[in-house]
Amino acid sequence: MKKPFLYLLFTFIALASFIASAQDFSTKQADKYFARTYYAKAIPLYEEVINYKSSTEAIRNLADAYYYTFDFKNAEKWYRFLLKRDQSFMDDTHLFYYYQTLKAQEKYEVADNLFQNHLLKASEKNDYLQSLVYLENVEAIGERYTLKNLNLNTEKSEFFSGIYQDQVLISSTKDQKGLFAKIYYWNNLPYLNLYSIPSDSLETETTSLFAEELTTKLHESNAVFTKDGKMVFFTRNNYLNGKKEKDTAKVTQLQIYKAELENEKWTNITLLPFNHKNYSCEHPALSNDGKTLYFASNKPGGFGGFDIYKVNTGDFSSPENLGNQINTAKKEQFPFIDAEGNLYFSSNGHPGFGMLDVFIAKPTTNGFQKPDNVGIPLNSSYDDFAFYIDTHTKDGFFSSNRPSGKGSDDIYQIHETKPLLIEDCYQFLKGKVFDETTKEILAEAKVVLFENEIAIDSLLTDTTGAYSFKINCNSSFEIIASKAEYTKDSKTFNTSSQRKKENVADLYLLSEKVIAERKQEKVEREKERLQQQKIEEEKAKQQQVKQIINDEPSIVQKGEKTFIKTEPIYFDYDLWYIRKESRKTLNKVIALLNKYPSMKIEIGTHTDIRGNNKYNLELSQKRSDAVLTYFNENGIDLTRLKAVGYGETQPIIHCETEESCTEEQHEINRRCEFVIKSFY
Repeated sequence: MKKPFLYLLFTFIALASFIASAQDFSTKQADKYFARTYYAKAIPLYEEVINYKSSTEAIRNLADAYYYTFDFKNAEKWYRFLLKRDQSFMDDTHLFYYYQTLKAQEKYEVADNLFQNHLLKASEKNDYLQSLVYLENVEAIGERYTLKNLNLNTEKSEFFSGIYQDQVLISSTKDQKGLFAKIYYWNNLPYLNLYSIPSDSLETETTSLFAEELTTKLHESNAVFTKDGKMVFFTRNNYLNGKKEKDTAKVTQLQIYKAELENEKWTNITLLPFNHKNYSCEHPALSNDGKTLYFASNKPGGFGGFDIYKVNTGDFSSPENLGNQINTAKKEQFPFIDAEGNLYFSSNGHPGFGMLDVFIAKPTTNGFQKPDNVGIPLNSSYDDFAFYIDTHTKDGFFSSNRPSGKGSDDIYQIHETKPLLIEDCYQFLKGKVFDETTKEILAEAKVVLFENEIAIDSLLTDTTGAYSFKINCNSSFEIIASKAEYTKDSKTFNTSSQRKKENVADLYLLSEKVIAERKQEKVEREKERLQQQKIEEEKAKQQQVKQIINDEPSIVQKGEKTFIKTEPIYFDYDLWYIRKESRKTLNKVIALLNKYPSMKIEIGTHTDIRGNNKYNLELSQKRSDAVLTYFNENGIDLTRLKAVGYGETQPIIHCETEESCTEEQHEINRRCEFVIKSFY
């Protein structure tokens, strides 16, 4: 019977070991794919082995992989789990990713709560609240553009990449032909190539490869041309002359190249000198005079994520960061300079509606103004990028991966219909002031309005007790009403983003006379309550004491005193040392004291009549102190003990003279008694 059991046991152990090894192998392989940005390959491996007990790093990698591939529902699930497990598992970067996944799914209230509770410092809260006000003001403009999803879009990725003469350039993941066509394992789609289509035939013709000589087996995208059309700057993975360069993590970063047009062919493909294999440079854009090249890069020394830089096209040396007016700790990408010198770019660091939004920054003598969100419906809760507009016709393009498209990234043709005029939102606050007791209106009551704890307006109520203020949306307010011989009343509230909403807040003032009357009534009620409480507590204690006396045979009452009944504790004549045989009895008292840790006792010791009164009082005190010391040495706190020597004043056997009592009777008078002074 034992052999089949052992066989099954060993089989089970071997199977469990095999499964554990397989899971460990899958996790390590998934980690390798993740490190190389092969997110589409990493996800199924993680999903095979990950559960809610898996390592934090593996779960975080899976959440990130979903985030990078725009599967926001699954990304949210794992970010939410990590935050619930332990907030320390989510640094600011991953909290921001979680925040973006919520906004992408239009869970704005949850996203705002997450941002305010986990990403904001106290000093930043006002700025964040102001950004919400700003977005409401942008949204209030209404739809500034008409959008048209182009026929050329497919379920794969297409995004706008430039204008060349009468051609619109498109970056697309069209299926590549051939047995060895490469797949971009970030999203399991083919690599991007540059395609073109006549600008006047966007709805009728199909795209074709822009330039065979610029095409490689890796990514090509985002091209910009000099005005004469003879030079192009474009984005490509770090790949030149058939050689691929990788960074220390074995990732091929994006770089910016230039090429020259000779005999209708693009030649002299050159890597610009500011590129580096360990970081990306991408999305070139040219100033109107062609002297400045703008681009995005995550090179070290920036503000974080991707920043936008500019460099002189004369020698392409020493790129200059556009500064914190434009760049944030997040991502700024896809720059574009229109005919009026305005800088358009996409960012997830400036106030936006979710993921990447398109922004505009107007030029100044020293750079650019603070950027503005270009509004809806162009910007959405998903990525909106690769913006282009003709400032004369107001026609243009942008790209987005919003779910309403045909799949992945789509190109939209746009027409601007409204100017970008951002105005603050306002509402109304009105109400009346009343006597709280009589409900009569109170005229000439003073009402002060505070916004963010600063007094901004005040007035006196009219003959109907009414007041009215014009106030900002999306802000915090307090109103305080006061009047002589009345207490003040106040209300606080936050306004929403609804414009011209009427908020009503009535205020009630209590007269000081009524307050005095109510205060006296409260004092009397409190006295009664405390008195009744004291009576109830005393009853409860008395009942508990009775129960203890009933439960403990060693506790007895004699008249008004309660004793701990013990075997006699005797002392040798004229001595105060505790006899050895008495310690057993004292230990029983100690046990009782430990059982009732609130009990307090008096140790009363007595002498016989031999010797004078003063001597006997001193001797009995020494005996009582000796017992107290013994108790204390055995763990009883001194605050629970009182040692009293009574001398010969309280004999059990009355002796007229020393000779009238026997030695045994004198010994009985030399005793120690334990009187319970309190149980609590």
